[in-house]
Amino acid sequence: MVLPNAAAQEIFGLAGAMRTDSPEEHSYAWLVSYQQELGKHLAASFTYQNEGHLRDHHRDGYALQIWGKTTAFTPRLTLAAGIGPYRYYDTTTASSSSPGDYSNAHGTGVLYSATATWSTSGRWLYQARLNRVETEKSIETTELLIGVGYKLDQDGASVHRGSESRPAAKRDEVTLFVGKTIVNSLNSEADNATATSIEYRHAFGPVLRGSIAWLHEGNAQVIGRYGIVTQGWYEPSFFNDRFTLGVGLGLYIAVDEDREGDHDAFAAAMLTMTASYRIGRDWTARASWNRVLSNYDRDTDVLLFGAGYRF
Repeated sequence: MVLPNAAAQEIFGLAGAMRTDSPEEHSYAWLVSYQQELGKHLAASFTYQNEGHLRDHHRDGYALQIWGKTTAFTPRLTLAAGIGPYRYYDTTTASSSSPGDYSNAHGTGVLYSATATWSTSGRWLYQARLNRVETEKSIETTELLIGVGYKLDQDGASVHRGSESRPAAKRDEVTLFVGKTIVNSLNSEADNATATSIEYRHAFGPVLRGSIAWLHEGNAQVIGRYGIVTQGWYEPSFFNDRFTLGVGLGLYIAVDEDREGDHDAFAAAMLTMTASYRIGRDWTARASWNRVLSNYDRDTDVLLFGAGYRF
């Protein structure tokens, strides 16, 4: 059987088990990864992974990796090895605190990975993955995960330029969001609130976009935060502009009315993963997962779902 040409982009969702070296503990792990081919034997990926809940450690993070790959035994089986920086965010017990206090420890380590991927005759993929996280200031972990992937067809520049027979993809979008803010504390199940946002987004080309938004994170017991978010995006579209996947990084100029001793405006970093689906010609459904990176132990995940209008 002749295999179809491999897609240049693939997205994976995997889950499994994780263990730490010292002290030895076990938990669950899961990840979402987007991979872009750079050549027959080379690829790059962006990955979010969650390393579960250990005693005094609730850690997750983002990784950029470079991969070498080759087929083995059959054209359907691809073996690959990857390495890259891992930016982690660890919710842990504060070093000198009263019971229940916590800190949000940020740091950078290295993520080593090995995968075995089986391609079906269609777009679906099956993958087993081994991850190893090594750091200097945090725990070191090993994860074994299995899951599925899907081959994507990224749009070319012609979709955005248009033609005589097909109008160009619309470049501007205004979206109204509602969702939930979850504080990255050791009691995150209770520290949450309703979040709202309005966002304007502009496409500068096939993959580069920019946005500005007003965000209100609600009142989640330990925060009362709101402000303006500006971000740059890598957000390719797929299947004739039917849907998009993106990652954005930017600044959040905010005020926290519950911040002890300081109610002045301040800047925090924000990293966001987003996906949109076009409904008809002008409307979109969009979901965004925002990570607010504070410098005063008030990191949050803001999960937003909204409807947008494109023009």
